[in-house]
Amino acid sequence: MGAGAEVVLRLGALAGLLLALRAAAGELDADDVELRVAIEQRQPELEAQLADWVGRNTGSWNTAGLEAFAPLVGAELAALGFQVRIEPGAPLDYPDRKDARTGPLVVAERAATLEPEHARHMLLIGHLDTVFESDSPFQRMSVDPNDATRALGPGVADMKGGLVVLVAALRALAESGELARCDLTVLLDSDEELGSLGSRARIEDEARKAVLALVFEAPREGGEMARSHGGAGQFYLAVEGVAAHASNSATEGHSAIVALARKVIAIESLTDYDRGLLLNVGTIAGGTKRNIVPDHASAWIDLRYDDPAVGAEAARKLEEIARQVDVPGTSGRLWGRLHRPPKPETPAVDELLALHKRLTRELGYPAPDPVHALGVTDGSLTAALGLVTLDTLGPRGGNAHTEREFVVLRSLSERAAIAAVLLRHLARAPASEPKPVGLPAPPRKLESSGPSPAVIAGSRPVVGP
Repeated sequence: MGAGAEVVLRLGALAGLLLALRAAAGELDADDVELRVAIEQRQPELEAQLADWVGRNTGSWNTAGLEAFAPLVGAELAALGFQVRIEPGAPLDYPDRKDARTGPLVVAERAATLEPEHARHMLLIGHLDTVFESDSPFQRMSVDPNDATRALGPGVADMKGGLVVLVAALRALAESGELARCDLTVLLDSDEELGSLGSRARIEDEARKAVLALVFEAPREGGEMARSHGGAGQFYLAVEGVAAHASNSATEGHSAIVALARKVIAIESLTDYDRGLLLNVGTIAGGTKRNIVPDHASAWIDLRYDDPAVGAEAARKLEEIARQVDVPGTSGRLWGRLHRPPKPETPAVDELLALHKRLTRELGYPAPDPVHALGVTDGSLTAALGLVTLDTLGPRGGNAHTEREFVVLRSLSERAAIAAVLLRHLARAPASEPKPVGLPAPPRKLESSGPSPAVIAGSRPVVGP
């Protein structure tokens, strides 16, 4: 299919989706309430599952841990009638890691069996990895000693909690029979915390087949959903110098650390809050011994931006800083990219947020107004392709990427109930997308490159075309 035909299909699907969202905006019925009650009764099970999953380390570089965890989550989906495949990770060009490779992807599909001709294909997105590696001291979930309504742990919110919510919502829909109306692909990658550098193409492939994406990252503690997101970039700056004994530094040595220090100051000075531009030098390394002039030094840099032009400008300035000779005899080189585009506000997402907020309030849960978020998700990648994408459907929490990360425990069942009811309303909304004459529907088969994926034992085939 040509690019123009794809645009026509996408615009037609968007128009139909907007109509469906308005049609789906009715009040709760008895079946919605039953979903909420059924999920709330499972609160202890959800907490136990979260504790188990959090206790299994899945740091982005813990390949063995990710390979062990992926089938565990896949089995939960297979039990609900999904066709599940564990696809191998991809080689990754990463400057400070030799032979780097991402962890596996879980790709699960289930086609609608009840009124399949009216089914709207939806993509549910999450990730298996956390920022806490196997040598981190933060490895287990525990009740917050200062607030018994919260639990602390690596990934309790970002996003083992989101995985628990996703599975719980689908399980409730399956038990109620409503899952038969849903046409779904669940995609869980293992490198989101690395910028989805290895899985991006796979995410984009699935996004092109869908008319709606739902992302199970965590909202804020109060339940504030993300209306929009900023963009992000990651960069690695390496500086080379000339080693020498410290006593000969004035004549023979050229310090890479001194050169890097001057570059760090220049990089941090690029931050401009008024323009929505944030730069953070997160790690630095270099040198070998106290009494040796260092011949190498490096730093990892995080870049956040709201305006694509501002992000591109900052990337160019980083290149200039890298090339600048701050200390004679030293040189710098920069690796990196803007790996997440901003996710702007759109009318369709606002329609989805309005529906989500209405359902949340009617279910009796907190429903504050949505916000602009500087944090980024895989939803930015799907939105960049024109796919209507609703973010932050996971449990309420905060302090992600720190040893203070927490989740509001009650929000596990709360957010699972909201997600289940939302999916039920979306699946039941009338499908009125215009069908462009002579254009084929997007493909619905699984695709992958590299080694053959594993199929979860007990997984049933997708029913339908």
